[in-house]
Amino acid sequence: MSDILEYFINRANVAQITGHLQACDNAFIPPLSRRVKISDYSKKIANQAVRFEAWVNNDLVGLVAAYCDDSNGDVVFITSVSVLPWWQEKGIATQLVENIIGHAVAIGFTRVELEVDLRNAAAIKLYEKHGFSIFKSKGQSRIMHLQISKEERMNRLRDYNNESKDTVDRKYAYNFDFDVMHPYMIQSFEPFFNQGNMLELGSFKGDLTKRLKNYFDDITCVEASDIALEDAKRLLGEDIKYICSCIEDVTLDQRFDNIVLTHVLEHLDNPVRLLKRINDDWLSENGRLFLVCPNANAPSRQIAVKMGLITHNATVTPSEEKHGHRITYSMDTLERDAMKAGLKVVHRSGIFFKALANFQWDRLMQTDIISKEYLDGCYKIGQQYPDLCSSIFLVCERGRR
Repeated sequence: MSDILEYFINRANVAQITGHLQACDNAFIPPLSRRVKISDYSKKIANQAVRFEAWVNNDLVGLVAAYCDDSNGDVVFITSVSVLPWWQEKGIATQLVENIIGHAVAIGFTRVELEVDLRNAAAIKLYEKHGFSIFKSKGQSRIMHLQISKEERMNRLRDYNNESKDTVDRKYAYNFDFDVMHPYMIQSFEPFFNQGNMLELGSFKGDLTKRLKNYFDDITCVEASDIALEDAKRLLGEDIKYICSCIEDVTLDQRFDNIVLTHVLEHLDNPVRLLKRINDDWLSENGRLFLVCPNANAPSRQIAVKMGLITHNATVTPSEEKHGHRITYSMDTLERDAMKAGLKVVHRSGIFFKALANFQWDRLMQTDIISKEYLDGCYKIGQQYPDLCSSIFLVCERGRR
């Protein structure tokens, strides 16, 4: 097998992180094992840090981990930078540090910090190359930081129009999404709808919004792609309030009784931050959030693992990454992020049992093999086995602030 270097986000599990850090132990100055218990540190990184990773085949060869908790101000703190000794001097660390700086820009943070031992001249040179400078001494260590200017942010902003384009091997959205998933999403939401207004975050071209119009007269749509938003306006007309903005940065001057966030959270660089804004600033007193994400444990993904097409259920594939995916959620990780944001989960379920990939469903739906009764059966059995659904679904209300 030829060596193919690939970059992923949050792909490694605890065991893989532990093995990587143990292999890199003596490359740290001083050795990592003198400062932390590597197994415990790996768990902390897996649970609390965002990780940009370099892989060769099935080996984790490079890792940058950072904490992006805005309770410490708009600071991303890089806790670890490591590359396997036999993969050093190939530009891997440079690319990984560049990726974490881009992530800091994307989530709106203004500074990146790290701590480096004064004796680690190679690391200091790497960080200086990226614009870091020493601003504080801490014993044998130095604290370095990178201040992100407004111009830097503008140069690094994501291109949401490009992310929504179809790629050679994957569509951004399939007929299965529009013709099957959207009606069953609405069916799942309907018992929990509140009277009042509705906010849809990440409305894309308005296909789901069109169905929501049957339930709400006062709708606000936020969409980052201006091209998609123009398509929505042509589809829906002018009786909806449209806001073209990155949803992480949007300013809203009212609260909402219903907020719909479907197949969007997995695209965000800092999903907890957005969920916290929903909880603290946008939900009305009795408002409800309808949160839907693709399911890592969908049978179609599990089958792909067994076929060798992806390495594990929660893989973010290269095509998904081109479409802006940052994570593939399962029920436990989705509920974890909702609770970290302070939201109160009042209902959890799945939407539509699914053993085929979207492109296979699109082909199948062109035949007379699948009946409406069969689709209804997949929807009902999905409620019985939510962990085997195409999408996982939470209803959340305002919790602690």
